[in-house]
Amino acid sequence: MTVKEMYQIVMDLVGLDFMPEDSGIVYDNEKDVKRVLAGIDMDTTMLMLAKQLGFDCVAQHHPNGILNPGTAELFSRDHMKKLMECGVPINEAQRLAYDGKRTREQGMHTRNKTQMRDVAKLLDINDVAFHTPADMLAERTVQAKMDALSERNPRCTVQDVLDELMTIREYAEALEGQQPEVWVGSKDSFAGKIYVEMYGVGAPTLEEYIACSNAGVGTFIGMHAKPEIIEGLKKHNKSNLIIAGHMASDSVGFNQILKAWEEKGIEVVRISGIV
Repeated sequence: MTVKEMYQIVMDLVGLDFMPEDSGIVYDNEKDVKRVLAGIDMDTTMLMLAKQLGFDCVAQHHPNGILNPGTAELFSRDHMKKLMECGVPINEAQRLAYDGKRTREQGMHTRNKTQMRDVAKLLDINDVAFHTPADMLAERTVQAKMDALSERNPRCTVQDVLDELMTIREYAEALEGQQPEVWVGSKDSFAGKIYVEMYGVGAPTLEEYIACSNAGVGTFIGMHAKPEIIEGLKKHNKSNLIIAGHMASDSVGFNQILKAWEEKGIEVVRISGIV
């Protein structure tokens, strides 16, 4: 299978018309791929290891080496869409999502984007990265679980939400200390409307969380949260926040991509954070 065919499988699996700016082909040597070394985070050392062990391709979740511009626009575009899904009015959603766009662009200005591509080229090994597509798959999977829970039990609690998350293999098998936890609220609180927040390049800002909370979200499920988000939501005192875990959540989506390749005959070895 070629790298371009692997790319198309991801497009079809997620149902995308175009590949998000934080994903795609880092390097393609145009040779067939039979063995893939896959990880959540991969670097040049992993490229060398993969070459030494006879792999044809490295697949990474976090987009180290993606050269595409426009990641700040992707963040703003996706966050605006998700704010509106929560019921935030379009004008407020636009302001919240786009206010920090220039700051994010400046933050990406000094990044070394060519290192992975250059080393992959020297080693003559393929490299691909799929960030947003995998996160979209993870979000859909978890949101479907939560929607089914809410339908079965409209008065479900935060503990019920945790129990439902633990029926997903990646969360059940996550390392100790990295399984789903309640970071804001309590286990006996009613969950209310449950919203899963897992794609969009980065987690919501505090302003975005509060806008969604004011629009009626009772419980957020995310991958990670900074201290200021946790303290801000505690002070706001309206919604619960469950942190499902970064590596496990990334694995929920990325494993679906890897499985789709495996079903087409590619051998995949999982390392570096994949549950």
